[in-house]
Amino acid sequence: MSFQKFHQQNHQQLVKAVDEICAEFEVNSKKLEELTNYFIESMEQGLGSADESADYRGLPMIPSFVTGKPNGTENGVLLAADLGGTNFRVCSVTLTGDHQFKLQQLKSKIPEELLEDENVTSQELFGFLARRTLVFVKKYHPEYLQNEETLRLGFTFSYPVNQTSLSSGTLIRWTKGFKIKDALGKDVVQLYQKQLEEQGMPMVRVMALANDTVGTFLSHCYSSLNTGSAATGDISEAVIGCIFGTGTNGCYMEKIENIKKLPEDVRASLIQEGKTEMIINTEWGSFDNELKHLPTTRYDVDIDQKYSSNPGFHLFEKRVSGMFLGELLRNVILDLHERGVIFKQYGSFDSLPHRLRTPFDLSSEVLSHIEIDDSSELRETELSLLQSLRLPTTSEERFEIQKLVRAISRRSAYLAAVPIAAILIKTGALNKKYHGEVEIGCDGSVVEYYPGFRSMMRHALALSPIGPDGERKVHICIAKDGSGVGAALCALIA
Repeated sequence: MSFQKFHQQNHQQLVKAVDEICAEFEVNSKKLEELTNYFIESMEQGLGSADESADYRGLPMIPSFVTGKPNGTENGVLLAADLGGTNFRVCSVTLTGDHQFKLQQLKSKIPEELLEDENVTSQELFGFLARRTLVFVKKYHPEYLQNEETLRLGFTFSYPVNQTSLSSGTLIRWTKGFKIKDALGKDVVQLYQKQLEEQGMPMVRVMALANDTVGTFLSHCYSSLNTGSAATGDISEAVIGCIFGTGTNGCYMEKIENIKKLPEDVRASLIQEGKTEMIINTEWGSFDNELKHLPTTRYDVDIDQKYSSNPGFHLFEKRVSGMFLGELLRNVILDLHERGVIFKQYGSFDSLPHRLRTPFDLSSEVLSHIEIDDSSELRETELSLLQSLRLPTTSEERFEIQKLVRAISRRSAYLAAVPIAAILIKTGALNKKYHGEVEIGCDGSVVEYYPGFRSMMRHALALSPIGPDGERKVHICIAKDGSGVGAALCALIA
């Protein structure tokens, strides 16, 4: 056999294998309808179930106790604190009452010993948060320390909590690396408030416990000029706040009478006060943890079981969020190499470049460069793979890798449309007003920066049960600084 014929045969094997894998990642309109219907069913079950235990496998549907939306006329100075996976951020939000705000912030890296040491106490963690809060107030708002004037603070705490009021919630479990056992089952607002007082700041009052997706929703409501379509003058309503970044989650306004998991006396009391709706934090990253309907490839199974810190949980997130897109591609490439159809210059797994063998070393940012590469022989992709993985490639290999990237990102965007379609249908938001339009406030690196992600989401919405007519009424808006501004607005609403 001639070298040319041998090379052509190898290339055909690679193309065939890649095309088969890409087909596994396809999500069609029938699957979108099936998933949307099941999402609505899961929402109903979650609203009726009070089970928030560590091994709960349904859609959590957590009441936020936020019963109003800002309209952009609010004003004042508020604090917000945000405990993330690697950083703690304190900021002040000056609301100017005209949909505008000014933001000042201080970001601090969380010391490694607080993350890694199992003997760390909650007092040590929340003591660190309080000390950094004091540094911020001294720098930007010393007048409040001098006058002992109350500063309302909203606390963004993006870990599973059993929230019992707007300003109280007990920690169910840690994620993102924390292992502080003595915080489990304790009220995180009380832990933080106690340390603030010990640092000499009783005037800083933690008024609200906010999830980052609730913050994104409130921030969008405040900033939105609510103009809808400029061409028609239609008014649009903010319906959903969501995050598509390293992780994914979303929230929306639900009628209080439908939130059966709330004790009957709480529901009655709220309705008596004239409250009709409450923001529900869906925690949709956990949608279909039982895998009754989610599309599943062998790569999804491997990532969940071998490489993730919480096997069996957040299975929707593991197909959609930025944290897992690169890992999906890495696992596909390793499988193709094991089958002997790509990177034949590397005989065994151990001879592959170290970065290709390392879980989560391939970022979604690299995929975003490959996604839109139209350079000659995909030279941009060649450079990206060399820089990120030290991986030399042929032009034929690069074209197949690009096909894989596009299949993975398309599945992510199509699945991302499912909860949006489901919430719009369940709430009847598209039919509340004649010619009414709706706004989806989104935050996160994937929805903001991944090329074509929003347009692929829109395409999926048109294929979903809301159809092309419904899709045309949807505005997908980027909500900036959601967790900070939204947490501050929570403190104001409290």
